[in-house]
Amino acid sequence: MMEEILQWGLDCIRRIQILAAIPGLTISMRAITNIGSTAVYLFLFPIVYWCLDEKKGIRIAVVLFISTWINLALKYFLNQPRPFFEGYDPSVGIIYEIVGGFPSGHAQNSLVILMILASWQIIPVLSRVAHFCIAAFLCLLIGFTRVYLGVHFPTDVLGGWLLGGLVLAVYFASGSRIETWFEAHNPRTGLIAAAAIAFAMNMYRPSEYLLMPSGMILGWGIGCFLCRRYVDFHASLKDRTGTEKYLTLLVRYAIGITAMGLLYAAGGKAINGLRDSGNYQLYVFIQHVLAAIWISAGAPWVFRKLRLARA
Repeated sequence: MMEEILQWGLDCIRRIQILAAIPGLTISMRAITNIGSTAVYLFLFPIVYWCLDEKKGIRIAVVLFISTWINLALKYFLNQPRPFFEGYDPSVGIIYEIVGGFPSGHAQNSLVILMILASWQIIPVLSRVAHFCIAAFLCLLIGFTRVYLGVHFPTDVLGGWLLGGLVLAVYFASGSRIETWFEAHNPRTGLIAAAAIAFAMNMYRPSEYLLMPSGMILGWGIGCFLCRRYVDFHASLKDRTGTEKYLTLLVRYAIGITAMGLLYAAGGKAINGLRDSGNYQLYVFIQHVLAAIWISAGAPWVFRKLRLARA
C-alpha cells in the first residue's frame, strides 16, 4: 500500500516538473522554498525578540525549537525515503537532502511560524483575516516548492502540515497558561524546565542534527534566566519615535545578528577540526547553547550598555 502511495507521489512530481520549462520558475522555487527553512527562522525570531516584543520572541523561539526537534526525530525514526533516493527516481531531485523525507520540515515549520506571526497582526494596516490569508498562501506555496523540487512526496508535505497543525493547536490552547505559570514562579523554574527538556531530547540522538534544537532550548533557558535576573531587557522603545526609533532597532539587529554569525562561523571552524573526536557531538551541542545564550542574554546586555534599549 505504501509503495503504491509513493509511486503515485512520483507521478505527481513528474507532472508538476513539466512546469520547469517556464523560464526562471526553478530559480524562483529554489528561493521560495528557503522561506520555510530552519536557518531562515534562526535569523527571523531574533527580530521579534530584539526589536518587537521580548515575550513573543521567547514564545516563537521555544515553539520553533520544539517543532524542529519533533520533526527531525520523526524523520530519523520513520526513515521514509525521498523521491530521488535509490529505488525511486533520482532524476526528479532538483535539490537534495540527506535524512528521510516524512514529515516535511519546511511544511511543518512554515505553518507553525507563519500562523503564529499572523495571529499577532504584526502589520498594523492589514486586518486579521488578511494576515491569515497571506500566511496560508505562503504555506501552500512553500509546500508546493518541496514537491516541485523533487525533495518530498506530496504525502510528506501533507504530513508536515498535519503535524504543524497539532503543534499550533497545543500552542493556542495551552501556550498562554504555560507562560503565565512560568512568570508567576521563580526564574529558576524556567531554567530547570529548559534543562529537563534538553536532557529528554538528548535521550534520543541518532544524529548531530538533533543537537541544534536541544542545544538551543538549553541555551535559551539559561539566557532568559540571566536576562530576567541581571539584564532586564525590554524590546519596545517607548522613549523614542520616528526615524530615531527605527534606526535604533536597525542598529540593534545589525549588531546582534553579526555577532551571532561570527559566533557560528568561529564555532563551526573550531569544531570541524574535531570531527573525529569522541566529543564532537558535545562540541556541536555547546555551540548551539552558546548561540542561544547570545541571542537571549548576551545581545540584550550589549544593547543596554550601548543605550540601545531601556530597562
